Amino acid sequence: MSQPGRTCVSAWIRLRSFVVGKYKAVQLSIERRSFERKLESIVRAALAHQSSGLPAGNRPYELLTTLADSICAEFTDRWNVNPEVLDAQIPAIRKLKSLADPPPKPKPAVLVSLGIAAAMALFFLMGILAGLTSVGYHLIGGH
Repeated sequence: MSQPGRTCVSAWIRLRSFVVGKYKAVQLSIERRSFERKLESIVRAALAHQSSGLPAGNRPYELLTTLADSICAEFTDRWNVNPEVLDAQIPAIRKLKSLADPPPKPKPAVLVSLGIAAAMALFFLMGILAGLTSVGYHLIGGH
């Protein structure tokens, strides 16, 4: 007699877990779209600043990156998503971080020194090539 009751309860538990799973999936989908819209508006603002000529590393980019980081942290905590996976799925996050904290540019003195060294090496190699050409010309019977 306990068999039909147990079947009814286990069917109810399966149905309930199925419904809860579907509800969470729909809720995640809705919140993911909301999260992406918020992030999109932040990235659009950063790109608008960039198109107006604001150089990377300025304060507005830092503020927008801080806002995006807090939105991402809230989403990853709520849905137990790995932040690295989120960064991989949404490349605009890396773009925003690169605008807020650009890589350091090499100093002009280093570039000038490298340019001068390259020019000297080029002229030296051209001299060697000219000398070898002259020696070859004389070896094959040129006057």
